Amino acid sequence: MLRITLLVCCIFATPAVAGVKPPEPVLGPIHVIDGDTIRLASGETVRIYNIEAPETHKPHCAAEKWYGESAPSYLATLLSAGGVMISRCEPASGRCKDRYGHTLATLSTRNVNDVGDALIGMGLAMPGRSERKAKDLWIEFWCKGPIE
Repeated sequence: MLRITLLVCCIFATPAVAGVKPPEPVLGPIHVIDGDTIRLASGETVRIYNIEAPETHKPHCAAEKWYGESAPSYLATLLSAGGVMISRCEPASGRCKDRYGHTLATLSTRNVNDVGDALIGMGLAMPGRSERKAKDLWIEFWCKGPIE
């Protein structure tokens, strides 16, 4: 009886983990929208939750525009390796949608364990999510870079 009680307590004591869904394969073509957003064949729009890519719509400088144009190309290259897996929802919070209704998820491929980390490693994304306080840091990161 004690084991059952402990098991039940452990299950209900970890709500953030409970919201995270196990990885599943992505079927069909993937359309890259920008450096941190894709659209699946089903029409579902997915934001890579653990990164922020540079703006392409209204970049703050020439470098941000260049990085913003480069990030989607590199993302498409990563995803073209095949074996794309999606893990929906943020592990830390259990949130599954952003404020625009896009699915929050991480992506992996047969060659890359975390696509977001690969974009960060190439300097084409920064860790984190859209927070107004961090926007100045992102602008500084890309606009103080080697391309001005």
